[in-house]
Formats: sequence, structure tokens, C-alpha cells
Amino acid sequence: MSSATEESARRTRAATKAPPARKAAPPRTAPAPARRRGTASAPRPAARAPRMPFVLLVLGLLGGALISLLALRTVLVADSFTISELQQGNEKLSHQEEALREDVVRLESSERIADEAGEMGMEPGEAPLFLDLDERRVTGDGGGSPSGLPGTGPQPDAGSR
Repeated sequence: MSSATEESARRTRAATKAPPARKAAPPRTAPAPARRRGTASAPRPAARAPRMPFVLLVLGLLGGALISLLALRTVLVADSFTISELQQGNEKLSHQEEALREDVVRLESSERIADEAGEMGMEPGEAPLFLDLDERRVTGDGGGSPSGLPGTGPQPDAGSR
């Protein structure tokens, strides 16, 4: 037999006799010794917190801030409209007050009162008379002349009786 046929025969015999191949087991390591508290050992790498809750928290805070700003702006705009309406009402009342003051001044004028008294049938009175105690006489329109009223005629001097 040739060497090539011998080699192939050897391979077939070895393949039939050999058990199926297994995966190699990982090398075993000794268990880590228990850590003692208070000893200075190499720091353990910190476990990273998941990012998703943090991102959601930040987005929630931003959304809440935007909603708060929108609500605040809405309230301010509503207050602005209220202030504008109150200012317009104040201006109208100011004009109305001025018109009423003008009416009062017109109604208090002596010419208007005299005209209305004449319309009611009243007549103007006579000029008033005044007593002058120092000179002991009655003064006024037609002062000193007898007007038919008692005490309006000539008076005696104060010292004589």
C-alpha cells in the first residue's frame, strides 16, 4: 500500500474510535478572598446608572417649566386686558364727572335761578335796607326815606329823650 492510502485509513480509524469533540472549559480561577471593611484595597469601578431615567427626568422638568411659563403668560395677558378695560371705564367716568360738574355750575348761576323764578310767577324783591348803628340810620336803596316800614323814618339822636 502506498503511503497516501495508509494515511487515509489511519484517519478513518481515528475518526471512528475518537469520542465527539467537546468545547474546552474555561480555566478555573481561585475565588476572590472576602473583603474586609476598612482595608485599603483597589477601588471598584462604579456601576453606571442607566441614562434613560435621567433623560426622562430632564425632559419632564423642561416640559413642566414650559407649561408653567405658558400658564403665567396667559394669566398676565388676562390681567392686561382687565387693566385696559378698567382704565377705559375710569376715563368714561372722568368725562361723565366733568360733564356733571359743568351742569352744576350752569344750574347754580344766578341768572338761571332768576329766570326760573320768573317762570314760576315770582317777582324780584325790593332792594334790601341796612341798619348803620354808628350813624343811627337805615341805608340802602332809598335809604332814610320813609318806606312804610316801622323804624325806617328819621330817628332821634341817641343821647336825647
